[in-house]
Amino acid sequence: MSKRQLGIFQTIASGVCFGFLGLFGKWLYENNVRPGELLALRFLIAAALSFALLFLRFRGRIRLSGKEWIRCALLGVFGYALFSFCFFSALKGLSASLTVLLLYTFPVLVAIGGWIFFGEKIPGDHLPAIPIAAVGLICLVWKDISVDRAEYLIFGISAALFYAIYILVSSRWLKSTDPSLSTPTIQLFAGITLGSIYLTDLSHTQKIIEENWLVLMLVAVICSIAAMGLFLAGLQKLKSWEVSILSTTEPLTGVLVAMLVLSEKLSLLQGIGAVAIVIALFWTSKPLKDEHKKSQAL
Repeated sequence: MSKRQLGIFQTIASGVCFGFLGLFGKWLYENNVRPGELLALRFLIAAALSFALLFLRFRGRIRLSGKEWIRCALLGVFGYALFSFCFFSALKGLSASLTVLLLYTFPVLVAIGGWIFFGEKIPGDHLPAIPIAAVGLICLVWKDISVDRAEYLIFGISAALFYAIYILVSSRWLKSTDPSLSTPTIQLFAGITLGSIYLTDLSHTQKIIEENWLVLMLVAVICSIAAMGLFLAGLQKLKSWEVSILSTTEPLTGVLVAMLVLSEKLSLLQGIGAVAIVIALFWTSKPLKDEHKKSQAL
């Protein structure tokens, strides 16, 4: 397996892990856990578990330089925490379908940003993957597209922008940093930031943990530790535009999990969307010209 193939596998696996967040979130919301509380606890629990394992692995010493600590802190606060805050704020004034659609404009923003700032150009034979994925996503999540309060559109657009910035900056800042170290550090600072906003009532927070500890552990392990770690590992091996398109595995997984576990029906339009996203994944995974030439030379 080549380095690029491994990166593709890791990014798709990351999307699958992220895709379970909707299912776990639904269970928690039914138990009166609010989105902000889930986000803060998700990152704090994931960071605590990861750091506990790291202390055992490295015998109490976390091997990150001062510069890496600062970079991870900035990515946690101004990357994940800010993106998450904007996304869930948008839900207060926009329908869930529209909020997701706005968020998933980030592959286009990543492609444009990568080209402007890093000189990353999408090969012509891979370019169709973006519109195919976009059409697939629209078909997949198209339900109730509505705007209750127009000013909340700014939060939806900002969520996509901040997530795109997170991907672009991470692709450069964490290129040589072990994902098993960078992931929990980012989670720690994201969790502290979100916790200061959403976990102000300690007795209520304790009650949430006591009543929902199993689902919170699943969210922390599957949707945070595994998902974010695999994502950063894949980002080290691929171009940022490749990672952003492959990340559409997340909504695809979310719809399929809802169908299989929650017995939700898959409409014809959603079926078309699912097929389109799978096509986009295969299209993105095609060998690049340089990679193809190397394989022929060997």
